[in-house]
Amino acid sequence: MRRRVARHLAVQVDGEGALRDRCAGRIIESALLLLLLRKERALPRVQKELQEYLQRAQPKGTLERVVVDALSGRACEADELLAGLSGARHGSGMRKRLLLDTILVLCGLLPDGTRPDPREIAPRPQAVWTELTLYAATILYVHDNAGAGADAGESGQELAEYQELLVRRLAAFPARRVWEGNALCHLVALHALHTFRPGSELMREGIEALSRLRGPDGGVPFIDGQEVFVTSLAAVALASAPGHERLAARMGQYLASRQHFDGGWGYNEATTQTDVDDTARCVELLRMLDARRYRHVIAAGEEYLCSRTNEAGGFPTYLRGHTSDLDMTAGAVIAMPWNRYGNMLAPAVDVLIDAQQPDGSFEPSWTLSRSSAILRILDALACVPAAETALHRRAGEATAKAVAFLDESRGSDGGWGHVPGKDSDVLSTAQALAALARHAPGTDLAKPLAYLTDQQHDDGGFSSIADQAGPRPLPFDFPVLADVQVLTALNRLIAHNAA
Repeated sequence: MRRRVARHLAVQVDGEGALRDRCAGRIIESALLLLLLRKERALPRVQKELQEYLQRAQPKGTLERVVVDALSGRACEADELLAGLSGARHGSGMRKRLLLDTILVLCGLLPDGTRPDPREIAPRPQAVWTELTLYAATILYVHDNAGAGADAGESGQELAEYQELLVRRLAAFPARRVWEGNALCHLVALHALHTFRPGSELMREGIEALSRLRGPDGGVPFIDGQEVFVTSLAAVALASAPGHERLAARMGQYLASRQHFDGGWGYNEATTQTDVDDTARCVELLRMLDARRYRHVIAAGEEYLCSRTNEAGGFPTYLRGHTSDLDMTAGAVIAMPWNRYGNMLAPAVDVLIDAQQPDGSFEPSWTLSRSSAILRILDALACVPAAETALHRRAGEATAKAVAFLDESRGSDGGWGHVPGKDSDVLSTAQALAALARHAPGTDLAKPLAYLTDQQHDDGGFSSIADQAGPRPLPFDFPVLADVQVLTALNRLIAHNAA
C-alpha cells in the first residue's frame, strides 16, 4: 500500500519540486461570479456554464443549498438559513459574521434589519484578505444605505475613502491574477467595485482571472492553489518513504526558495500574506531534510514564529494579538527545538492541554475532522521533554484521554468520520491511524488499515471528502491531501511496528 500511494503521490510533483493540486470548485464562489457577470452583462457563455455547474453541484450544508435555491428561482426560508448558520456565527467574531452576511446580501438572502455595520469592527491590523473584505463590505453597506436616503454628504465622503482603498489594493496586485490567490475575497471586492466602477479595466481583468480559474468541474474554487502548504506536507511524507528521498530533497529546495522577507511562508506562490501554519510546516520539513544546509532559512523561520507568539502562550494564524489557534500553536511547538525555546513553548503546551474537551477531543480550527486536530496536538505534546516533569505528566494524561476518544469514536467499519457518528472517510481515518500508531503503540490497528485498503484506487491513490475549511466552517477540497495523509499514516505504522 505504501509503495503504491507513494508512487502515485511522487508523479504529481513537478520538476521544480512543487505539488500543484487544483482546488475543487465550490458553490459560493461560483454563485458570486455568476451574479457579478449578470451585473456586468459579461461573458454569456460563462454564465451558462456556471448555471449548469450550480444545477448539478451537490450542496454541502444549508448555506450552499439556499444559495443554489435562490439562484435557481426557488423559494428558501430565511429562518432555516439563519438556523443553519448559527453554529458558524457562534464564537466566530464580527469579522467572520461580516463576511458570511456579505455573501448573503450579494445573493439576496439576508433578511431586512439583520445586516451588521462593518464600521462597528474596531480598526486593527488584519490579514490582507480580511482588510480587503472589510473595505468591500463597507462600500456595499454605505452605498446601500446612501441609496436608501442616508446623509449623502457624510456617506459620500466615507464611501470615497473606502473606494480609494479598495482600488489601490486591487491595482497593486499583478493584473489578470486572482487577488492574493483568494477567489472569494476577490469576488466580494469586485461586487463592491461594480457599485462605482462598472466595466472598468480592474473589473475586466478580475473577471478574466476568475473565469479562467474554473476547473474541470466547471466551478470556481475558493483559492487558486495551495502549493506551499501541500508540498510541505507531501515532502514530509515522501521523505520517510523508501526510494523518494531525492524527490523530497528537491521539494525542500523549492520550499526554501519560497520564504518571504519576513522569514515566514504563505500558503501559495501568489500571496504576500505569511502565516504561522505554513511557516511551522516548512521549518519542520527543512530541519528534517538538512538542518545544517538550511540553517539560515530555519533561523529566519524560527524568528518569525517567535514574533507571532501571544502573551498567553498560544500562536495565532497571522498576526500577534489575534486569537490563538490550536493548530498554529501545535505547529509552532513541533517546529521549534525545546532546548532553545522551552521558555516560550511551555506556555504554548499549557494552552493546548487546557483546550482539551471533556471527552478527550480538541476543537478543530482550519479543518473539520476531530482526528486532524488530535493528530497535530498529540505530536506537539510528544515534544515535551521528560525533564519538564509536571508538564510532561500533564501532556501524557492529555494524550491518554485523546487516545481513548479515538478508540471510542471508531466506526463499525474500522474508520473515522469528521465527528463521532459521521460516516467514515479516508482523511479522518488516516489522521486517526497516524495518531494511534505513534502515540498508542500496541493498539490493534488491523481494522482501520483494512478500511484504507478497501479505499485505495487501482492507480494507488485515494479519495476523500473535504477536510479543510475556509472561511471557517465552509469546506474546500484539495484531493491530493488524501494521498498525503494516508502515506503519513502508513509511514508511522510501518516505522513503529518495526521498532
